Amino acid sequence: MVAFSGGCDSTALLAALTRIRPAGSCVAAHLDHGLDGGSAQRALRATRIARQLGVEPVTSRRRGEGRPPRGLEAAARARRYRFLEEVRLARGARFVLTAHHRDDQAETVLLRILFGSGLQGLRGIAPRRGSILRPLLDVPRIDLIRWLEIRDLRWLEDPGNEDLARPRNRIRHLLMPRLSASDPALTARLARLADRARQAAEAVAATAARRVALDGPAEAATLDVERLRALPPDLRPWALAALHQRAGRSYPPGKAARRELERRLATGSSLECDCGDGWRWFEEGGRLGIAAAESRVLRRAHPFSYTLRVPGRVHLHEIHGTMRLERRKVSEWMFRGAPHRAGLALPLSPGDLVQVRNRRPGDRIRPLGSLHRCRLKDLLIDRRVPRDRRDQLPLLCVDGRIAWVPGVTIDEAFRLDQQDEAWVVEIEPS
Repeated sequence: MVAFSGGCDSTALLAALTRIRPAGSCVAAHLDHGLDGGSAQRALRATRIARQLGVEPVTSRRRGEGRPPRGLEAAARARRYRFLEEVRLARGARFVLTAHHRDDQAETVLLRILFGSGLQGLRGIAPRRGSILRPLLDVPRIDLIRWLEIRDLRWLEDPGNEDLARPRNRIRHLLMPRLSASDPALTARLARLADRARQAAEAVAATAARRVALDGPAEAATLDVERLRALPPDLRPWALAALHQRAGRSYPPGKAARRELERRLATGSSLECDCGDGWRWFEEGGRLGIAAAESRVLRRAHPFSYTLRVPGRVHLHEIHGTMRLERRKVSEWMFRGAPHRAGLALPLSPGDLVQVRNRRPGDRIRPLGSLHRCRLKDLLIDRRVPRDRRDQLPLLCVDGRIAWVPGVTIDEAFRLDQQDEAWVVEIEPS
């Protein structure tokens, strides 16, 4: 899946990807932030570019409200990555590719130098963060432009990239050209600085993680509190950043949150406290972990189970929605996947009964395309389904076997092949 703006960089990435992937195996996800009057028109043009490349786009429009504390750009970036993760889960994509290139990396490093960043900031843009991959970080932007021009491919220009009120644009249009005029290799050397800073940061983080016995999978990563307390103060931020990274957080904890934790460590108070962006630290059994704030309040959802006679529908009170199951002609969308519906080859006849329920301990499924069955719990963690949503998912079960996990996968046993008709399961809001 490609994060697709329709600009030069993402157009080059999508066009290149279509040359090495089978038709129909790519997804172009475009988010319209609605930050200016022309954004809707650019979104429409972006969808046309994607379709010209043989890729069906997924689009959405989401505007923020008010003045966010971290600024409009940071808020828009956060919304964009939330949207990309939602689409990735809905489409069953393993990775999201972004088109950040070497010039972006150099600008980021220079920007952080000017802001007085430390080693963490000098790492620049990470080549990989969770399911996000950035395959063009070593490629200069001029090479992308030439590649598109040779193939006579068009792209969009975002007027926001010319706004000198944005610090990055001042770096790009005013500072970098002057510095590069006397040092043409500056961009490459700044990118190398990011690589070296990343290597150094990883070494320091690994050392800090070992010192505090960081352990556990993403859902249950914890570190030893007494070892954290004994760690030199300069290493504690690295240990906490390693914990957050293991837990899948995009950013390390901020200074204010770290100061409060330091105070609690020093006074022996409870370590359960806010660590930013809706997440909290908690202490259990002498170990420090991190969890979504609501999950520290909301406990496991009550078990629910419904019986559905097919074809037909059933109202699901827990999710305020209705699940419908009926026969339809096979359509192209069934092979691409969708968040709230699926086409399945089910061994059912009119009048048969199926079960709709939430997950139970020991549930297993063979995900689409997999050779083996796996624990549903592990699959939901791997697909980064938020913890508080996992017990709310209405699972379609046929003859005691999970057939469909909404927005995640279907069981390989019920894959469509050469059928003319399919059983279509669909969730509709009430």
